[in-house]
Amino acid sequence: MVNKFLYYLELMWKNKKSRAGLIITMFYVIIAALGDLVFPKSYTLPPSPQTIFMPPQPGNFYLLFGTGPFGESILIQLIQGAKSVIIVSFLAGLLSTLIGMAIGIVSGYLGGIVDNILMGITDIVLTMPSLVFIVVIASVFRTSNPFILAAILSITSWAGLARAIRSQVLVIKNSPTMEVLKVLGLTRRYIIFREIVPTLGSYIAIHYILNVESAVYAETGLYYLGVLPYNPNNWGAMIQEALSDGAAFGGKAVFYFIFPTLAVVGFMAGLILLSYGIDEISNPRIRTY
Repeated sequence: MVNKFLYYLELMWKNKKSRAGLIITMFYVIIAALGDLVFPKSYTLPPSPQTIFMPPQPGNFYLLFGTGPFGESILIQLIQGAKSVIIVSFLAGLLSTLIGMAIGIVSGYLGGIVDNILMGITDIVLTMPSLVFIVVIASVFRTSNPFILAAILSITSWAGLARAIRSQVLVIKNSPTMEVLKVLGLTRRYIIFREIVPTLGSYIAIHYILNVESAVYAETGLYYLGVLPYNPNNWGAMIQEALSDGAAFGGKAVFYFIFPTLAVVGFMAGLILLSYGIDEISNPRIRTY
């Protein structure tokens, strides 16, 4: 098991896209994990016309990105806000992937009435306006608890994966290999967890990364809309505050808008590169090594 993990890790490191994506993603994860230990929870200058929305000050590490509407360090805010974004997005991606994987495998493998019921529910979820639904649910709970928030974000995002996995399972189920395994008398649990799931491993990994990406957009969007309890360090709340203070028109708050936006874009770029790299690694037809 360890050798196989190291083998895939070596393949990811050889691929330029997955290597870049892994480095970027791990950088964000490390910042989120060590932010409270290495950096202060806040760094604020005494509020004054000179310290509010101060442009970047290269001579001071904490003021490297400038200050916000109350003289607070933008850099420290981004570091403190990374923890919430990383935890919620990874949890939401995990929940979405597990639910979609479970429903897709059970539906495709069992078939019959179970398949009809599960796919009927999936089709209903797919036709729902997911953004509106999530905004309504988040407005009702108004919580910043990462586990509850991750569950809210994964309410509808599992449906597409469930249908895609069902299609893959149907192909595997009807293959000659499955017939041989059934003739040998292997249990259903063995076939699912030792044959089907490993076959779909790279496919599931790519969709997990895409689900994490969607969760980042959703969480920052909810904070931007003001649906969730106000968190001044959240990247979405920072963008909303910057736009409220005229950043879109080139005002003093422009840096308060640019750097949180770059933080979101950078994390997204890392995830996208990682998913592209895994796709190339798992597809022998486009692998170049």
